[in-house]
Amino acid sequence: MDTQNNIEQVNTPQPTNIFTLAKSDTAFAIFALAASIFTAIFGILGGFALGYLISLTLMLIIFTIYFAKSGKLSFFSVISGLLALGNGAVFITTSNASVRFFAFVISFLLTLTYLGSLALGNKKGNRQTVGIFYSAISTMGNIGASLKSLFASRGNNKKTFGKALLGLACALPVLIIVIPLLIASDDAFKGLMNSIFSNTFSTFVKANVGVILAMFVIAYGFSLKFGKVSNIGKAKFKGMENVYIISFLSSISVFYLLYLFSQLAYFFSAFKGFLPEGKITYAEYARKGFVEMCAIAAINFVIVFIALLLAKKQKHGLSLGVKALATFISLFTLIIIATAISKMVLYIGEYGMTVKRLTTSAFMLFLAIVFISLAIKVYLKKINVIKTALVSAGVIVMLLGVLNVNTICAEYNYQAYKNKKLDKIDITSLYNLGDEGVPYLVKFACAKDAELAEQAQEYLSTIYREEYFDNMENETNFTVEDLKKNQKDTAFSRFSIPKQKAYNALYAFLEKNPTFDEVCQRYYDWNDYKFPDRFF
Repeated sequence: MDTQNNIEQVNTPQPTNIFTLAKSDTAFAIFALAASIFTAIFGILGGFALGYLISLTLMLIIFTIYFAKSGKLSFFSVISGLLALGNGAVFITTSNASVRFFAFVISFLLTLTYLGSLALGNKKGNRQTVGIFYSAISTMGNIGASLKSLFASRGNNKKTFGKALLGLACALPVLIIVIPLLIASDDAFKGLMNSIFSNTFSTFVKANVGVILAMFVIAYGFSLKFGKVSNIGKAKFKGMENVYIISFLSSISVFYLLYLFSQLAYFFSAFKGFLPEGKITYAEYARKGFVEMCAIAAINFVIVFIALLLAKKQKHGLSLGVKALATFISLFTLIIIATAISKMVLYIGEYGMTVKRLTTSAFMLFLAIVFISLAIKVYLKKINVIKTALVSAGVIVMLLGVLNVNTICAEYNYQAYKNKKLDKIDITSLYNLGDEGVPYLVKFACAKDAELAEQAQEYLSTIYREEYFDNMENETNFTVEDLKKNQKDTAFSRFSIPKQKAYNALYAFLEKNPTFDEVCQRYYDWNDYKFPDRFF
């Protein structure tokens, strides 16, 4: 009997370093591949608009179904998933580059948080939360095992999908070279490819990127499913002697206290609504306060957060000295943030609102929330600062995008100028708002103020001739129908609400002003126009 068992073990060796896949795992890989290619073509490389939101939604749906039986939904994971989608929606609600960039970063982090929490459970503690991101990085080492699993054989049943996928992956780089050569050699084939794809070469490049992306997505899914992830949250740390922490924080706190007293008049002038004595402008006052705040807040966050992590815990938590010093530094930072916000309010009231002024105010609000949670954590261990930062950042950026910071600024300044709260308005700043600024350029193009109207018309001429429509440079007597025929960004994946509103405003303006094409022709070759410097 023993001999027989030994023979069976020799004849049926078990593969190492691969996952034992079920039909659901193979189905996940297929859908992940399709979603990754879609994400590359219409999302990441497709203009970051509606296509990105759809691709993000597809990814979340695929992973949610994949972990339907083994996953553990929690309140935090649901919030993370919803906020990830909310930040994905930002790409169809605003054209602001800064907001879109942070929305992408935050949506990515929140997506990882959702997937990690779904698969690994909602573990408590900051290190556990950081461990979710670390686990995502660690899965890159499982790409080989994941692909090997798809391509592996089970006895006499070969993995047809894996082999077909490998063949497709190898064929794509070759097709990228061959197809453009075929297109260049024959007009009939060129017409056929153009009827299928608007840009065949670009599509194949994007598809190839999608296949590469799929390797990471599939590896991440398999790693979470089969528990092949690293988690730094399990690491044990006894803590550092409190005397080191207290002496370190004390030396910093002394200088912060001296600094606070030396700057009382400077810091708190904004609360009273006037500038401090001396030759200083509103711009210098707000800008200097913001730079100081950012530097001090960033340093203080690192100091306090690391101190709380490293400090040796006693029976009742942190020592009294660590608590007192961490609280002082947190409150000191909150005072600086509050004064910086008040300065910005004073600045906006004097010179109007810009995107930078509004976004910096939002950033200061984010820092305030983080430091409040950090101060509370000194006394309540259960507070997770990382989760608080993720959720608050997700909410703030989503609101900036969905409410559209560009439109808010444009509308505020328009109404302020209309109600004579502002003496002048910067037409260039409206133009620099992108899609959101176009409807307001249209309004000022018909303004009674001749100078404002002329500036707005100059910008509109460029918009009509170059930026929103193709093949219009040499057109005269063009109509709305001509514009619609040559409209840019017609692909569904590039749809966004601000862009659609901009096009609607341009069409409506030309219908009311059919002779504006003559104005465009007059202003088209303007090269001597000096753009005024924008305010902070």
